[in-house]
Amino acid sequence: MLTVALAGKPNAGKSTFYTAATMADVDVANYPFTTIDANRGVTAVRTECPCLDRDERCGNDRCHDGIRYVPVELLDVAGLVPGAHEGKGLGNRFLDELTNADVILNVVDASGGTNAEGEPVAVGSRDPVADVDFIEEEMDLWLAGVVADNWEGVERQSRSPDFDLDEALTAMLTGVGATEADVAAVLRELEYPPDPKRWGDGDREALARAIRRRTKP
Repeated sequence: MLTVALAGKPNAGKSTFYTAATMADVDVANYPFTTIDANRGVTAVRTECPCLDRDERCGNDRCHDGIRYVPVELLDVAGLVPGAHEGKGLGNRFLDELTNADVILNVVDASGGTNAEGEPVAVGSRDPVADVDFIEEEMDLWLAGVVADNWEGVERQSRSPDFDLDEALTAMLTGVGATEADVAAVLRELEYPPDPKRWGDGDREALARAIRRRTKP
């Protein structure tokens, strides 16, 4: 089952959306960090059934007059604040939960009525686009930290005559949902030193950004 994680700053409306989509009863309040432990539930995505193209009934019990309701797991994660990748606001724990999802859905306070910490401010005083940017930046920096922490192992492996960079990076990034095909595609897009020992912080951060964009659309 596909897992969709709700990401955003505190008090942005993630739990309200989660409750409406899953009909589950969770705490909802107008203050930051109402949610601490992630909530998991199941909702359904409405899509046309392939039987419409064949002009015949498919017999699938989820098909109703040519419409299927596909079950999807919804993950309601506690809000992220600037500095989350450094552990601020239990950020490391929340980011780890986000990386286990197949898709990230940003929930944004479009009114601009809450600051970066999720505290109420004058409506319109906060740019909603900035909320999306900082969530993606925190995820990229956290993933770059994961890459940096494990890079020494990649360098050790590179001493072997049978070393394969794609395989080494796949083994390192499989925990965040990256496959060998993902790693190969990302490496084709990037410019990087052939020797892992010559990679700098910028190279590892570019890898992290590209992997996040590909595996967490």
